[in-house]
Amino acid sequence: MSTSPLVVTRDPDVLERATRWCAAVGASPEVATDVPGCRRGWREAPVVLVGADLADDLAAAGLVRRDRVYLVAAGDDPAVWRAAVHLGAAAVLEPTSEQDAVDVLGGAVDGRGEACLVAVVGACGGVGASTFAAGLAVRGTRRGLRSLLVDADPCAGGIDLLMGAEHVDGVRWSDLGHTAGRVSAEALAEVVPTHRGVGLVTWAREASIGDVRPGPVLDAAARGFDLVVADVPRDPGRLGTDVLARAVLTVLVVTDDVRGLAAAERTMSHLAALTTSVVGVLRPRAGGVGRSETARVLGLPVPVRVRHDRRLRTAVDRGLGPHRSRPLGRAADPVLDLLGLDRP
Repeated sequence: MSTSPLVVTRDPDVLERATRWCAAVGASPEVATDVPGCRRGWREAPVVLVGADLADDLAAAGLVRRDRVYLVAAGDDPAVWRAAVHLGAAAVLEPTSEQDAVDVLGGAVDGRGEACLVAVVGACGGVGASTFAAGLAVRGTRRGLRSLLVDADPCAGGIDLLMGAEHVDGVRWSDLGHTAGRVSAEALAEVVPTHRGVGLVTWAREASIGDVRPGPVLDAAARGFDLVVADVPRDPGRLGTDVLARAVLTVLVVTDDVRGLAAAERTMSHLAALTTSVVGVLRPRAGGVGRSETARVLGLPVPVRVRHDRRLRTAVDRGLGPHRSRPLGRAADPVLDLLGLDRP
C-alpha cells in the first residue's frame, strides 16, 4: 500500500497548498490531473485530497467509495457541499484551514492509529507503581505489541534505571518536552531509547527538569505505538494531568492495610476529577483486609493481586530490570486482557 497522499486537481493554487500541507507531515504527494490518472492511487493512497475543479468528474466516474477523501475548496458555496456529498468526502478542507489539513494528513500517513494509553498511579509511596507500569509495558511487548513506557514523574529515580536502560542512547524529556509543534510518530519511535523492545520516554539526570509540553509527544505516541504506559505521580502536575485526561484506563496500585487504604481513598478522590475509568491493583500486606474488602472500601474493581517477587529488587539493582519477573507478568495479563489487547 502506498504511503503517499494522492492529490487530484488541475488548479495550481490547490496543488501548491496541498503540497505544502503534505510537506508539513513529511510526505510527498502523488499528483493526478484527471480521472484516469488517479484510478490506481485512489485505492492505495492513505488519504486523497480532491480539488473542487475535478470533484464532479470524480463523482461521475464511478470510483469505489473509500475512507479519507477530502475536498479542498472554500466551504461557503452550496455547490461545494453537494460535490462533497456526491464524492463521498469525509469533509471539506478550506484553503485557509492549514492546521485542520495538517491534522488530517498526519493522522492518515503517520502511525497506525490510537494506542491504548494506561496511566499507573501509586496510592502511596513504595507500593510499586513504577514497577507495575514497567511490567505492563514489558508484557505488552511479549504479546507482540509496540509498547512505550512514559516516565511522567520527574522527581522519581527514573524509569530507565528501573528498566536497566540508563545507558541506552536516545533523546529524553529535556529534548522532547519543549516542542510546540507536531511530532512525527515515526521519528519519536526512532529517537527514544529502546530496551528489549520497549520504547522509553524518560528524564536525563544531568538536565534540569523544567516544564515540558507533553501534548505533541503524547499525540505522537498514540499514533505510533499500540500500548503506551505512563508512570504518574500522586501529585500529577501538568504532565501527569495531561496523561490522566488521555488515559483509557487508570490503574491505582494499593495496599490493603489501614494506612494504605486511607491513602488510596484520598488519591481516588483526587483522580475522580482528572480521569474516568479506574481499576485497582492490590499489593497485599501481611494481615491486610484482602482484595474483596479493598474493592468495597474504595468502590472500584480490583481485578489483580500482585504477589511478592523476592528476586525483583535484586534484579533491578543489578540492572536487569523487571523483565524476568513471573509474578509481575502474571499480574499484568488481566489488565491487558481488560483493554482487549489479545495474547498471541
